[in-house]
Amino acid sequence: MYRPIGVFDSGVGGLNVLKSCTELLPNESFIYLADKANMPYGNKHKDEIAIAAFDAANTLFSLNCKALVIACNTATVTAAERIRMLYSTRVVVGLEPAIRPCVKELGRGGYAVALVTKATFMSERFRILLDSCDRKVVPLAVPELAKLIEDNLGDRARLSKYMQCVFNDYMDAEAVILGCSHYSYIADIIRDIYGGNIKIYDGADGAARRLKYCLEIAGLSAQKSEQERTIRFLSTYKL
Repeated sequence: MYRPIGVFDSGVGGLNVLKSCTELLPNESFIYLADKANMPYGNKHKDEIAIAAFDAANTLFSLNCKALVIACNTATVTAAERIRMLYSTRVVVGLEPAIRPCVKELGRGGYAVALVTKATFMSERFRILLDSCDRKVVPLAVPELAKLIEDNLGDRARLSKYMQCVFNDYMDAEAVILGCSHYSYIADIIRDIYGGNIKIYDGADGAARRLKYCLEIAGLSAQKSEQERTIRFLSTYKL
């Protein structure tokens, strides 16, 4: 039976991850769930995030998804391991800040700024990532940024003004790591702030490659002959 891949985030941020997945896996079908009822995840307590993530995973697996992509850094560091335990026979891929790839490319003495949500900043998994990088990454929690992006995608001037303030003390950084899928929408703004002289890293391509690998290992990769690709979009809403 032809089965889709489920992808979820708290809003539009995960669409960037979905794009990477669809480009790398042109024969696969997808269901994208925007959990707007719980947006943003990043400012919630870890238990609230875990419940929201479990609900999203359960919804997508109940729709016969053969694999799950957690297209959210916050949900990944908070709930990915528990979701894998709960669905131990399923493929579950998470999204992590691209810290290690960034550090490998930093110049001698250079450093990177990692923009993250409050929940990611406080997580043990993120701290382990930082500890492996020899202090070349400065973590910067921006609690309100994901919702600001979600609510103001069309107001680039407002987003640019806000981000200029965020980076005022880090204008000598060599790279910026986007530790939330929403932040990919302001990559162009960040480049402008640094006059184009900045490297930007996110985890979307890495998640897509991991998904492809896991599907192949599990023997779940779709073949072109199975049927035409479909992409469905679902959303939750606050009542």
